[in-house]
Amino acid sequence: MHRTNELTPIQSLQALDLNLLKVLDALWKCRGITAAGRMIGLSQPAVSHALQRLRLAFADELFLRGPGALVPTPRAAELCRAAGAALAALEQAILPAAPFRPEVSERRFRIGMNDHVSATLLPRLLRRVGEAAPAVGLEVIHLPRGQNREGPVLPRLLDEAQLELALGQIDPLPPRCRVQPLRRDPHVCVLRDEGPAEGFDMAAFLARRHVRVSSFPDRLSWMDAALAAQGLRRRIAVTVPHFQAALHIVAATDLLTTLPRGAVAPFAGALRLRMLPSPLPERLHGLDMAWLKAMDGDAGLTWLRGMVREAVAAEGSLAEAGAA
Repeated sequence: MHRTNELTPIQSLQALDLNLLKVLDALWKCRGITAAGRMIGLSQPAVSHALQRLRLAFADELFLRGPGALVPTPRAAELCRAAGAALAALEQAILPAAPFRPEVSERRFRIGMNDHVSATLLPRLLRRVGEAAPAVGLEVIHLPRGQNREGPVLPRLLDEAQLELALGQIDPLPPRCRVQPLRRDPHVCVLRDEGPAEGFDMAAFLARRHVRVSSFPDRLSWMDAALAAQGLRRRIAVTVPHFQAALHIVAATDLLTTLPRGAVAPFAGALRLRMLPSPLPERLHGLDMAWLKAMDGDAGLTWLRGMVREAVAAEGSLAEAGAA
């Protein structure tokens, strides 16, 4: 019996020869010196020597002789489970990636979207994904914009794998991220479809009270900055953070809102809304797709990006038809 209880265990992973983890895992699986050596290609003396080094490193017997097999100590069981998981993850990482087969995959993708994208693009994307990959699932969270005390929010969510893909109006991102423009929408003025709308110009625009959509209500929007440059100002009745809220408010009131055409066209008929050309200087609203460059080799994510592009193309055709 080794007097390991008189030793001090290692205090840092740097003090451990990581090759010993393979011996630890083999002993756990085989419960014998000879069988473990055969499994990893080492002689019986080499495995015995490695076990002695492990005992000294962790100040524990780790494996005791039992009737016909080695018996792990509680500390060994704890270490071996962790070592097995680490070795399995490393093996998966270094082996060639298996091809992505959407028809049998059960993968769940995490996507960030704003309310506009969730309401317009997501249903079409789900239909396409469901047809090609019936067991694939999507987890959608609200797409954050802006920064906090730690810097831009979106890149950190991608780094931490809380998101794999982001869809929406994407702020500038660091070089480790890719951003692909998907569509650019003109803005339209939206009001309840009642009464004549001839002669809708800047005077008519300013005569109405407005629903402002902004995630940052304390900031001057591009619309209000453009008006201020002409010495003009609109009357804002309410500021809301979501496009869908603005559409429903306009449908129930005499207020007006100005939104990207793609956010309005799918709902104009059902909500009885009228879209009119905006008298403001044009500024196209972007729909972008962002992901980490490090994920370029992910076959599943590459497939999903293709599904998104197809859904955007189809959605754009419908939006143009609805505006015609």
